[in-house]
Amino acid sequence: MQVPPIQSRQNEHVKNLVKLRERKHRSRQGLFFIEGLRELQHACAAQHPLTAIYFCPSYFSSAQHAVFIQKMQASQVSVYEMSPEAFSKAAFREHPDGLIATARIQNRELATLQLPQSPLVLILEGIEKPGNLGAMVRSADGAAADAIIMVDCVLDLYNPNAIRASQGLLFAQTIVQCDSKQLSVWLQRQAIQLIATTPQAQQAHWEVDYTASSALLMGSESQGLSETWLQKVQQHIAIPMLGKADSLNVAAAAAICLYEARRQRQGAKL
Repeated sequence: MQVPPIQSRQNEHVKNLVKLRERKHRSRQGLFFIEGLRELQHACAAQHPLTAIYFCPSYFSSAQHAVFIQKMQASQVSVYEMSPEAFSKAAFREHPDGLIATARIQNRELATLQLPQSPLVLILEGIEKPGNLGAMVRSADGAAADAIIMVDCVLDLYNPNAIRASQGLLFAQTIVQCDSKQLSVWLQRQAIQLIATTPQAQQAHWEVDYTASSALLMGSESQGLSETWLQKVQQHIAIPMLGKADSLNVAAAAAICLYEARRQRQGAKL
């Protein structure tokens, strides 16, 4: 029997989707929400466990949206239709595309992280802005980094703005969240050179050898990399600044260094 659409903005499903915008509710429930066809396609491709799908055909922008719902209706995931009024309340985005899902939070442990020989790892300390996190996930994906480690970050991986900024690519990446103590212990067991950008460095970002096992460290937007981690770094590098600015946005800096690493590893310019 077909279930009638959720009509009310006060429906419990709607209220809970709104709650999941906040980290405290995501942590309590072990759930988060994913909005948008592209993001959901990446989540499904990575076999991330979805718990429910909510849709509103009035917001669909392509035939692919309807095809996606048909596939979900044939799966084991609960699927709920919503009225435009209910969906507009549940949606986080200003211009929703008619698709939202809830999914289970999956926390990877550093101890389970499996890396290839001579890995390229991106370590992010204290990152505060979801847009920057999402942009760095996209750069790591594009440059084929082997893992991303978030250490002592202010925001969590499942922030809805971070998911959107990554275009759902965080589901395609190996990402671990941990604290400084856990990371320090893990790094002691790894033969990985630590590389960080610092304005005072004499070595340009293209002069370090990225073909060896490497971890690129990036610090918070407000404070940069902490002194604790700067002291652990073996390779200090600088990105030349030829204008009036003294530094780049952290996401831009990460992209430049990651692609230099990929250029060296491929042995040719990208």
